[in-house]
Amino acid sequence: MLELAPTQAFGAPSEVGVGHFAAVVRIGPLRIALTTDGVGTKLLVAQLADRYDTIGIDCVGMNVNDLLCVGARPMSMLDYIAVESADPEIFAQIGRGLAEGARQAGVSIVGGETALIREMVKGAVPGRALDLVGMAIGVVEEGELLDGSAVRPGDCVIGVASNGLHSNGYSLARRALLDRFRLDEHVAELGSTLADELLRPTTIYVPHVQALRDEGVRIHAIAHITGDGLLNIRRVEAPVGFELVDLPEPPAVFQLIERFGEVDRSEMRAVFNMGIGLAVTVPESERERALKVLRATGVQAWPIGHAVADPQRRVRIPAEGLVGNSRHFAKS
Repeated sequence: MLELAPTQAFGAPSEVGVGHFAAVVRIGPLRIALTTDGVGTKLLVAQLADRYDTIGIDCVGMNVNDLLCVGARPMSMLDYIAVESADPEIFAQIGRGLAEGARQAGVSIVGGETALIREMVKGAVPGRALDLVGMAIGVVEEGELLDGSAVRPGDCVIGVASNGLHSNGYSLARRALLDRFRLDEHVAELGSTLADELLRPTTIYVPHVQALRDEGVRIHAIAHITGDGLLNIRRVEAPVGFELVDLPEPPAVFQLIERFGEVDRSEMRAVFNMGIGLAVTVPESERERALKVLRATGVQAWPIGHAVADPQRRVRIPAEGLVGNSRHFAKS
């Protein structure tokens, strides 16, 4: 059994700065990464569609993907479900999703908590309100801590495809789409019903990042593209910004939100992943090898830009005339 000194057992500070995707603490000889996240208002779509089989995957994905960004190998998770009423079928569907997410991520879900708090939670459908949150833990091996301090001007940013909205921007997506389409309606541009599109589960990127590690690809930074969109790549310690000069065309669901919600592209870029769920920054010399490894795992991946010297850590998208600083994009 590992013996810990009192200063190690209590009050251990994070070894990465505030604002990274996960905290990293040293406990004895181990670096442990910790993160927590939920599924958000995507749960309202699940309630309206009466489908809960994918949101457990989202819960796992939102947590383990954040662990990857600090160089951690995800190990275990806990879940917390707060409900308005105890429905065994809803619990069963969520449980199946959690199990599938854990399988994809290679983690164990070692416990959790269910709270019946009908006075506190209200949702889109009476009696079906719920919240789903997870907490994940991972191990950072010696020499694998990622805080972005290794990023240098000229490094290549590789975008890895998302599986739709993942678990962000659903308040805006619902406003734009649910007045226009029924959830069970087949939408030609999507090639599916709206419910199928909006309930696509978050891609779990653990196997893809592990493949890069197994092949010895040098990784300088990883960003999970969630809320704040591509502005998430600014979470690096190095004094660099990013020029994103070759972004792929956003998938159809984002184009529909932009059109029917009359949403400016600057807001779209700051809210949604727009088709890129993970951004991996590597030395330019590793670019082709990283792309080959990622594509061999079955995902689409593109070189989308490069790092530039910029102490303000701005993100520029020249083709759209946008520059991002802090949490917003604006016209340059």
